Amino acid sequence: MFPILLSLGPFTLFGHTVGPLHFYSYGLCLAVALGLSIYLYARDVGKYIAPRKGLTYQEGIQKTFDLGTWVIIFSLIGARLFYALENYTEFQNGHWFDAFKIWQGGLVFYGGLLGAIVAAVFWFRIEKWPMSYSFDLVAPYILLGHAIGRVGCFLNGCCYGLEDHVHGMVFPGAGDNIPHLPTQLWELYGDLALFFILLWARRFTLRFPWLTLSLYGFTYGLLRFTIEFWRRSWDKRYLVIFNSASQAVSGIIVVLSLAVILVILFDHWKVRKSSSN
Repeated sequence: MFPILLSLGPFTLFGHTVGPLHFYSYGLCLAVALGLSIYLYARDVGKYIAPRKGLTYQEGIQKTFDLGTWVIIFSLIGARLFYALENYTEFQNGHWFDAFKIWQGGLVFYGGLLGAIVAAVFWFRIEKWPMSYSFDLVAPYILLGHAIGRVGCFLNGCCYGLEDHVHGMVFPGAGDNIPHLPTQLWELYGDLALFFILLWARRFTLRFPWLTLSLYGFTYGLLRFTIEFWRRSWDKRYLVIFNSASQAVSGIIVVLSLAVILVILFDHWKVRKSSSN
């Protein structure tokens, strides 16, 4: 694993010793994930949403970058808060300040997603952007960003799975010198596959408000729910039956997303039936 890509120092600056300074692979992947996803979404905003709002292509892109600033801030807060709540025992006995050290890892995707959604909802309302269309447009890029983030998890040696001496590999961060399943790579491959599928399907699903986002919730939730069986042991339960908080959230998202998809399809069927009569 390569949690630290580059180290500088220690060196003297204006009579003071600085460093060593570490550049972390997880932080780099997180920056690339957020930057690339926001950039691709900004291009779509400039093409599809800007004309609806009377904006030029470049104005639409600039507005999206402004939105991205708030999304990044709130997603980091949400991701760290979710992690701290799920792993509160790490920060007991005077270690509560460690909860702010996000550069050491410990960010939960669902917390970050919730934080990003909160920021986006307020932004869309203030700017009067079409809510459902804006979320449907960004759905595939959430998967792309998450896939890149999982590369960071692998390089950092975190988010590994259960012990497996046949298919596993040793992650130094585990501290046990025992092979663990590389579940980060499993999710990386799954996220990339879903990204291309959803991006292709979006040309059809954008006609139905909330359908693209619901397909994202259903497919990714199912993927994450399944992987969690190999990421956590059964020594701790959440909501009685789930391996982890993330698995519990995944199950809820799958059910809610499926319900929305069925409602959309039912409404479409009713419209087609009435028009045929």
